[in-house]
Amino acid sequence: MNKWIILVSLILSSCSPKIVSYINSKAKFNQFESYRLVSAKADSKNLTPENTLVLDLIKSNIHKEMERRSYVISNISPDLTLRYDVASSTRVETDNNTVVGPFYTPPTSRTIYESVLLVEMFDQNKKLVWQGSYDLGQQRKEKKVARAIEKAVGYIFTTYPYRAKSKEVDESLKTLESKK
Repeated sequence: MNKWIILVSLILSSCSPKIVSYINSKAKFNQFESYRLVSAKADSKNLTPENTLVLDLIKSNIHKEMERRSYVISNISPDLTLRYDVASSTRVETDNNTVVGPFYTPPTSRTIYESVLLVEMFDQNKKLVWQGSYDLGQQRKEKKVARAIEKAVGYIFTTYPYRAKSKEVDESLKTLESKK
């Protein structure tokens, strides 16, 4: 749990990075072929329809990225378990009061909502193989939620350049797949 707090803190406190990732260089990538996808939030009964839609879009796009890498979904003894989550926080920024000439302006504040999409990949021994996160604030200008999620998941997966059953880095996976 601490690694999540540290990761979210790093992302939210930094100025401009979009993607933060980690690859376990000791992982046996050539042994991985199947995966399952889990999310604690997706199974919650207390989700709004909007939240359910977002989590379903994330799930769908992760499946597309894994399929692009030739991985096969399997819920029976998969080689990898992928876990995804959206971590959100709010912060309040307050401008100090100022005096301009004879006028006093009271302090103003605004609430800022921040969200980070996190994806983790574990092997059968529950060792971290790969982790990626993306500051969803980078997609604020995107008008369609589906496209924003597609881009966010795509950017995260540009940091996972391995195909199923291969230990070789595939440079073509380091770029977003062009929309067809």
